[in-house]
Amino acid sequence: MKTSGPGCGEGEPGTEVLRRHGRSFYWAGQLLSGEQLARAASLYSLCRGIDDLADEALTDAQKGLARQELSKLDQALSERCPPDGNLGVVYQQAQQLLSDEPLALGALRDMIATVRQDLQPVRMSDYRELLQYAYGVAGTVGVMMTCLLEARERPRALPHAIDLGIAMQLTNMARDVLEDAQLGRVYLPADGAAGTLTPDNLLAGCARSRYQGWQGVCEMIILSESYYKSGWQGLAYLPLRARFSIAVAARVYREIGRQILRRGEEAYWQRRSVVSPGLKLRVSVKALTELMVDSMIHQRTDHDADLHNGLDTCLINDQQRL
Repeated sequence: MKTSGPGCGEGEPGTEVLRRHGRSFYWAGQLLSGEQLARAASLYSLCRGIDDLADEALTDAQKGLARQELSKLDQALSERCPPDGNLGVVYQQAQQLLSDEPLALGALRDMIATVRQDLQPVRMSDYRELLQYAYGVAGTVGVMMTCLLEARERPRALPHAIDLGIAMQLTNMARDVLEDAQLGRVYLPADGAAGTLTPDNLLAGCARSRYQGWQGVCEMIILSESYYKSGWQGLAYLPLRARFSIAVAARVYREIGRQILRRGEEAYWQRRSVVSPGLKLRVSVKALTELMVDSMIHQRTDHDADLHNGLDTCLINDQQRL
């Protein structure tokens, strides 16, 4: 999942990275077994390290170097040849986690290709482009987690896992419009309610841009609901403890968007929305209750193919690996 905040320290253990920088995921991760948590934390650390290559590149020179680094890492994964320097550490981490999962490695390469897009000014022209981006930085994480958590009936589980990643990324982008604008990025699609926006106008507090931006935020949160619903439907394919953990993570993250809508436009631009510890606990208990009720009904729903219309994913490119 694409994250925001300060970068993680070199050599920092995966569980510590998760605890410090992915508090909602760390909270939900306490329901995993020790081995499952270690894998999930290592994957979070790996993906965050890749993401930070783009987020921490602020000058043109740094961005050019980051492009080269990401290209080298992608080539190394393709050729199974360790690169030199710090990239070698990232490569080894990927190999240790995903070497037995060709589909997961394919998803990681999709992520790397998408992260490279953040090294240039970002403007989303339409929702198809936005959803493709959300797949690349977060739906891919769903694919990798599904493999690491050893989901059953993987071909049926994976589309739902992609959708949960997309839903969470939509929440991220809806929450972080100003933070992204500071990096020269506007993810709200021009063909949606937000229309065409510029980072400068958003940051300057232009009333019209802020109003349009708020409309786009609401639209994005509403769109995320369909993807959260699909992601929830896929939980049945996970082992029991993983099912509990991902259910809590999904509901807590979804609550961010709901809180944004409850607080309204004025509060949105004043401070970043977070889920308080008390609310997080209430949402978690409710999520586990809903999950237990659903498990007693024993209903499995086919994936809604319309959610992936126009998407280019590793499931399409690597079907033979399923």
